[in-house]
This record gives sequence, structure tokens and C-alpha cells, in this order.
Amino acid sequence: MIAAVGGPEVVIRQVSLPPVAPTRIIPALEIQHRELGLLPPGESVMDAQVLRRGKDGITSEILAICVPRILVDERTRLLQQAGVSLQTLDVEPLALLNAALYITQLEAGEMLVLLNVGRRSSSLCLFSERGPVVSRYLDIGAESFFEQLRGPSTGASYSPEAMARAMTAAEQERTQFACRDLVDRIAEDIRLSLTFYRTEYDRESLPRYAIGGWTELPVLGRWLSQRIGIPAPLEIMDPFRSVEVRIKQAVPAPESGDTGPQYLQAFGLALRGL
Repeated sequence: MIAAVGGPEVVIRQVSLPPVAPTRIIPALEIQHRELGLLPPGESVMDAQVLRRGKDGITSEILAICVPRILVDERTRLLQQAGVSLQTLDVEPLALLNAALYITQLEAGEMLVLLNVGRRSSSLCLFSERGPVVSRYLDIGAESFFEQLRGPSTGASYSPEAMARAMTAAEQERTQFACRDLVDRIAEDIRLSLTFYRTEYDRESLPRYAIGGWTELPVLGRWLSQRIGIPAPLEIMDPFRSVEVRIKQAVPAPESGDTGPQYLQAFGLALRGL
């Protein structure tokens, strides 16, 4: 099994290294961890992904990832208790990014702005060929919308998915007012992150906005596009619709077409396992 670990404790840095053998990348990062802003090797698990050759044609742009060892140990222990044989433990933002890049086939001059809505929090990733990977977590997820929409007639066990499926078109429009503050906060985070990315790294590439994860509130992408000020809803990252996937009978396709984007992270993990 290939699983992921994520959260605000994860440190991601893009660095430039001179030509070194692949087996020497991690040791080189560990030696320079203080200068590069990485976690101490004894307290973390480090991984690296080669992004591309540097602009000088000599160095390599490396994406360095550090996860606190305690976080890795907790996730590994949980999977062992579940009787799962763990093959690879990836980092959540990288799994999401790799999946979205595979689906979108990002072209030169485009910048990916990916929002993945999770259960309790959401992940925002930005990437272009001219800049690094920038990833941050937002403290708003599906349950945040659920709390705003839940009324006295809905029990505590009533899930966000069930509520979204039961809404009529008119009810969906009425929920926009109830969730206005949440949508505004997400849109503002996207705008600020994009402004930072443009200022620091890439002023020229055109943003390509995408959304994955919990999208069972269909109007969420449209609400966000209106708040951000773009003409079309966010592009939905659904591996089951965008990629030819052969599914064995033991692993059925999702019953609802709205649940496909929830498999974005799993798709990215599967790519890592190939």
C-alpha cells in the first residue's frame, strides 16, 4: 500500500544543487539543512524530488521535503494496526500536485493553482515551470461548510455528502449566503498566495485554477471563481473522467460522479507507485 502524510508541520523547500548522483541528494540536503531551512535529520524523515535543470544549465532544482519523525511514526503505527503492509509513505501536497499535473498536462506559460478541499482542512498548491512548488494548508474543509448548513432538522450523523446530494438547486443558491464568509476566506487565501507567487517567482504565466477533494457542493467552484474574479468555474480534477483507468471488479468505480475528485490524492499516490 502507498499512503500519504500531510499537515502544516510538513516542510517543503525548493533548492538548487550542483550535479550530484541521485543517491547523494539526500545526504547533501541533510548536511545543509540549517542553511536551507529544513528540519534536523535526527528529528525528521527527508525525501527529495528532482523538478528540472536549473536556469544555468548546470545545477538541478530539487524539491526537498521534511516530515517530523513523530508524524511518520504515528501514521506508520496506525497502518500497522489496521493490518496494512506499507510500501511507500508519500507527502500529501506532492501526491496532489503530481496527480493534478498529470491530469492537466500543464503547458508552458501556465501556472497551476490547485485547491484540494479535505474533510477538516484544505490544501493549496501553486506551481509553474518558472517557479517552485508553494504549498500551504487552510483551516477550512468540508465540515466547515457542513456546520454552516446544518439546521435543527439534521442530525449529528448527517454527513456533508448526504446533505449536498439532498439539496435542490434553489437550496444550493440559498446556501451561498450562509457560506459566504468561508468562501471569501478561501478566495482571499488564493489571491494572496497567487500575489506572493507572482511577486517572488513568476509574473508572466497564466493561472490555471483547479479544484479537487470534496466537491459535492457543485456550486463551490462557481462561488470561488466569482470571488476570485475569473470568468469560469474552477477546473474539476476527476481522475475517473480525465484519465483512462482500468478498474478491477474488487475496486469499483465511485457510484456518484461527484465523488471522483476525492480520489485525486489516491491517484497521485498510485502514480508514485508506478
